Amino acid sequence: MTIFNKNGHITQKGLFLLLTEKADEMQRLELSEHLSFCDRCLEEYLKELEKITLLETENSISKNVIKRVKYKTAWLSQKNFGTVVAAACIAMVLWTSGAFSWQMTLQQTQTMERLEHRLERISWKNQNVLHNVSQKYQYFLDRLGLDRREEGLYGEK
Repeated sequence: MTIFNKNGHITQKGLFLLLTEKADEMQRLELSEHLSFCDRCLEEYLKELEKITLLETENSISKNVIKRVKYKTAWLSQKNFGTVVAAACIAMVLWTSGAFSWQMTLQQTQTMERLEHRLERISWKNQNVLHNVSQKYQYFLDRLGLDRREEGLYGEK
């Protein structure tokens, strides 16, 4: 069986073998090599290839796929819409509460400064109290030590 004619182009039998995948390995190599450089045979091959229906789908499958795609698209749209609505509500609450205003920031800064000042005063008061307690405790220990030393010097009473 000849797959090439006298002009060197692919015959109808050669195209048939190639399209039906019945050509042996050597014939496939020769045909594919010829198609790589011959535009006329490549056009003929593509025309014959277009005539063949490669895959047919049932209507039920295509309808089911379209239905699923529409459902998924609607679900994603609702999900995105819900996210946008929630973000807008949060932004409106923050905006109306003044969280984005300079006055609120200034008030927060002043409040923090007042708190720091109060904490500093409390800290000083605590240090003074601790110092006084420490001095009194030391005085007590000193007096206790003196009394015992005096007992030791003069003997037991």
